[in-house]
Amino acid sequence: TGDWTTPRLNGIKYFEKPPLQYWMTAAAYKAFGEHEWTARAWAALTGFAGVLMVGFAGARLFGRQAGFYSALVLASSAIYAAIGHINTLDMGVTFCLTLGLLGFLLAQRGDGRTRESRLWMLLAWAAMGLAFLSKGLIGLALPGAAMLAYALVHRDISFLKRLEPFAGIAIMLAIALPWIIAVSIANPEFPHFFFIHEHFQRFLTQVHHRTAPWWYFVPLLIAGMLPWTAMLGQALSAAWKGDPTGPSFKPRRFLLLYAAVIFLFFSASQSKLPSYILPIFPALALLVGEWLTRVSGRTLTWLILPIAVLALTGAIASPFVANFGGEKVPVALYEMFGRWILAGTLTLLAASCLAVFFAWRERIEAAVIALGAGGLLFIQLIMTGDETLSPVYSTSHLAGTISPLLDADTPFYSV
Repeated sequence: TGDWTTPRLNGIKYFEKPPLQYWMTAAAYKAFGEHEWTARAWAALTGFAGVLMVGFAGARLFGRQAGFYSALVLASSAIYAAIGHINTLDMGVTFCLTLGLLGFLLAQRGDGRTRESRLWMLLAWAAMGLAFLSKGLIGLALPGAAMLAYALVHRDISFLKRLEPFAGIAIMLAIALPWIIAVSIANPEFPHFFFIHEHFQRFLTQVHHRTAPWWYFVPLLIAGMLPWTAMLGQALSAAWKGDPTGPSFKPRRFLLLYAAVIFLFFSASQSKLPSYILPIFPALALLVGEWLTRVSGRTLTWLILPIAVLALTGAIASPFVANFGGEKVPVALYEMFGRWILAGTLTLLAASCLAVFFAWRERIEAAVIALGAGGLLFIQLIMTGDETLSPVYSTSHLAGTISPLLDADTPFYSV
């Protein structure tokens, strides 16, 4: 339409979410054409940038090796790597929230306010403005709730001195407010629908029909952290004990509380989708990566072995995927998908065995690299294999079939 103020889907006003990702995708279409890769470009690029950002901040906060390990953990975590392939808003908002989190943490380093700490804090405020333009009020609510939790748990509000609230709020509003004003003037119905229906009613009621039990995200967390799941418990426990005593700011505990607040927030919500907890994974990757710098090879060996057993189980079970075939999805498609699952699980099994070999010999870095590479290849193979099911599930094939039957002026809607 050429209208960058009012988002539309199939010609209908679409006020469910703010427009940042739509703007970036439209710009990618304009620059490179309308393709599947340009539709997914924003999710892919923000996912990749998030890995680099976690590596950089981890090195600044906990040391160079911790930053390297944290980047490896995040890049190979199953849910993070998978959602980097998928055209949803969750990776973009995760990037913005993580940029704000890491800017805040880097601003807290040292004993006093410096020009560097002020710049990091202002970057954090800008990131919150971008997070709002990505997915709404959670861009402000989640960081605020994490800071409140930290203040209550530690009875410490000294970090407030470095928040730069006046300049920061001005920057955040300069980013977020112009679009809110413009779209509200153009569409008087926008404020009620966006702020009440899409935020408060979504959280408090079942209006979106996405209800699930309170424990819904627990198995998603366990599966989403693969191949690092077995290490998560020890890493979180060590994070709580790892910061020095005294009045100084405790970044490990803040990361732990940040992840806990987001996990509990979405667990309490009446609207749940698997990708909602994606923003906790950069924080968890930092905690696991930092813990890996202090773990012994023998401990790491025993924590990698369950991953190897799980991979072996997956390889043995892969032929049975064909049993899911039926009238809707032909057996032949699931048989092809099963071969990809076999390739992925065997890759993870080989990587796990190699990681055990290195860990037993106290070669921690080699073990971490092997396991990270295996985890990333595992999810890449599974995601590639999933394409075999696309003739049934993807509207791309349907559009390709219908396109020759339509002339240029025929409207076609996907509802």
